Amino acid sequence: MTGGVRKGAAMIQAVVFDMDGLMFDTERLASDAWLKIGKLHGLPITESVMNRMKGLRLEACISIFQEELGEDFDYWALRKERTEYVNRWIQEHGVPVKPGLRELLAWLKGHGYKIALATSTYRKTASRYLELAQVSGYFPYQVFGDMVENGKPEPDIFLRAAREVETPPGQCLVLEDSYAGVEAGWRAGCPVIMVPDVLLPTEREKGRTVACVKTLHEVIPWLAEGQKKEREDGFGLQIG
Repeated sequence: MTGGVRKGAAMIQAVVFDMDGLMFDTERLASDAWLKIGKLHGLPITESVMNRMKGLRLEACISIFQEELGEDFDYWALRKERTEYVNRWIQEHGVPVKPGLRELLAWLKGHGYKIALATSTYRKTASRYLELAQVSGYFPYQVFGDMVENGKPEPDIFLRAAREVETPPGQCLVLEDSYAGVEAGWRAGCPVIMVPDVLLPTEREKGRTVACVKTLHEVIPWLAEGQKKEREDGFGLQIG
């Protein structure tokens, strides 16, 4: 699944992480909760409905629910049930961390990259997940869904992250799992690597990313190759 093109790898100065579905398996957990609630209340909440919401901000998700289930759908009452289900699961099992996350974060920190978070999730919930997973300290730069006017697929959140790390968007590698996130990173002018969660990349995502990989583990060799090229180019300049 890894893309063959390595364009821009030598120029990367910062790495910007999405959260749900990319760092943590919380998106799948929330979807499972909604499906259970749908069955319990006899509502047609399906996987396809859930897939439409991946990567989107709260307001967009509410609009999709109302479009699919009607204007009378009591979102907040059922969201309370969903939140209770997710909280119970996390209290019992912990935050489900995606393979390769801790290794990638340690590698990035050890190699001097700026590390930022850019998540559609609002600050209170996202901060809690970061603390519970014990990775908050890796993210000196954090941008949450309630800090930007327009959510993904608009580019606002990644442009804000680039400003926070004081790095041009073209040198900020975005890591995303959702279609909306890939589009937002692409529209921001950032190189994007897609690490699919539930939805596999289509031709559109493949055309908007510098690579598609199976897990976060594979981001390390992609960046390492860029560092190697940078060293080789620098060496060539010194002796040329």
